[in-house]
Amino acid sequence: MAEIRGIKLLAVQWRKLADNVLLRRLLTVLSLDILVKTSSVILLPLYLRLMQQEGYGVFNYILSIVYSFATVLNLGLYVPQSKIYHDYHDAASKGKLLFNINVLMAAGLLVIIVPAYLFKFDYSVIHFLFKNVVDYQRYRIWILVVTLISLLAYMLTNFLYTSEQINVVKRYSIYRIILVNAISLGALLYFRKDDSIAVRIIVIACVETVLLVIFYRYYIKPMRPVFDFGLIGKSLKMGMPMMVSSLFSIVINFGDKFFLEKYVDYKGLSVYYLAFSCVSVIPLLSNSLQNVWLPLFLKEKDLARNLARTKKMVKRLVAVLGALSLAVILGVFLCLQWNIIPSSYTAALYVLPPLLLSQILLCLALICYNYLIYFEKTNMVLIAGLVISVISVLLNLLLIPAWKMYGAAVTSLVSNGLYLFIYYFAVKVYKKKHPTT
Repeated sequence: MAEIRGIKLLAVQWRKLADNVLLRRLLTVLSLDILVKTSSVILLPLYLRLMQQEGYGVFNYILSIVYSFATVLNLGLYVPQSKIYHDYHDAASKGKLLFNINVLMAAGLLVIIVPAYLFKFDYSVIHFLFKNVVDYQRYRIWILVVTLISLLAYMLTNFLYTSEQINVVKRYSIYRIILVNAISLGALLYFRKDDSIAVRIIVIACVETVLLVIFYRYYIKPMRPVFDFGLIGKSLKMGMPMMVSSLFSIVINFGDKFFLEKYVDYKGLSVYYLAFSCVSVIPLLSNSLQNVWLPLFLKEKDLARNLARTKKMVKRLVAVLGALSLAVILGVFLCLQWNIIPSSYTAALYVLPPLLLSQILLCLALICYNYLIYFEKTNMVLIAGLVISVISVLLNLLLIPAWKMYGAAVTSLVSNGLYLFIYYFAVKVYKKKHPTT
């Protein structure tokens, strides 16, 4: 009888798991993201061997700049796309929202990008960002293409998650993994005597462009070409604080690389980027959770229910991220011992603990950030970004000249800790003003 009861209990638990929408989607997305990360980690030693250490540092620094600009140039419009989309219940209204958001983004890009490139303002930006010499003219057009493609790919992916088209996201992501890596490695082998930085940037630009053309139809098809200036105004009101906040995020998240580039050569910078690549397993899990959690979170109008779900999730998340961090440190140690990763990157091992803890704190801060979107208090994100960006710059100026990459890691840790602190207490304040039933 006891065995029968045990079997029945297991069956009940299995049904609960099968009916858990969040868990099902998280496992689907997480399995895909694990594939992405696993492939990049497995292939990382090949990239380290096929690229000179200095080239690896320059390439990642350029990529950091590209992704930072892409984050700002979307004008924060991913926020109203996620939030307002679930306020509508009919396809026509949702389609009108998507159309107006994309028109607004296109107009913003024309206003910002065209003058910048016509009058060559980007050269001034590059001169500011790079202390060491880099052949920007050779990469200029491709950097622009990758920036625009990254922006559009982010908006597309955000829409697919918001509209809960998980299978389309899976196909898009898998094609990106396979084609970008396969063609990049093949090109690096074939053009091994050429500039490896240019080779990787050009491959990314071309492959991502082709895939975007193929998959953007899922985004365009539901659009309804109806101008709504009230909706445009509402979207701007929600998005602009996030865009300005993105500028502060660049100061915080890119500032460590910017200041480090001024005090170390590109070989030293490559070590820091390797550590960041290994640490990226934490934001990988965080982003997977965010992509699945946010649409369900914003659809739920019962605050008390959201709070209960969040509390349960955070406890499990901290345990998982802690175990994952230990696994990352052990994995890097073994790879260095077995010479899978060249010994010239050994210093990356010692910068991992503060970077891992920093990313865990950021992951928890993002969960609090969701509530600020839920309460439509995105101005709080702007205020927090301003305060923390000032503190981050001061810490970078103080710590990086003395401690180099370790100073950069400590700055990242303090900044993300402050994000969590401010967001957490802001949520507690707004929660009291919001009905829980």
